[in-house]
Amino acid sequence: MSIEKFLETAPKKLTWLVGKGFTRVKELEKTSPTMTTLVYCGENVAFEFSLDVRDQCIDAEVIKVKCGQLLRNSDGGYSSDIFNHLVKYEGYRGSPTGELVKSPGSSKLDQAIDGWISLIDTAGSTLISDHAGVFDKKS
Repeated sequence: MSIEKFLETAPKKLTWLVGKGFTRVKELEKTSPTMTTLVYCGENVAFEFSLDVRDQCIDAEVIKVKCGQLLRNSDGGYSSDIFNHLVKYEGYRGSPTGELVKSPGSSKLDQAIDGWISLIDTAGSTLISDHAGVFDKKS
């Protein structure tokens, strides 16, 4: 997986989040020679997808948003890996890829992004609702 391929493929797949009311915010994204991020924000919830080229790993975090700014734990807000958040706060006990059925021949990149989308779609309705109190008592 390369940064170029991630930035070409992932935003196309993540239009699913745009359809749920989230907006890609390029100003909040970061890129270096070894990693890059994509950030999709609602009014209260953001999803950050990151590629680490060295580890060949795609991670996804859920982050509190206030006044258009990301507020991570270190900023007095909330941030967590999406899967861990869903297990801890939503009682999710399923697969880390939700109900995804892997397509034979699909790339590791496609499987990773499709898995995150499936997980959010399967168990993340509270996050997708983007309501103001979604992170209350979770910091």
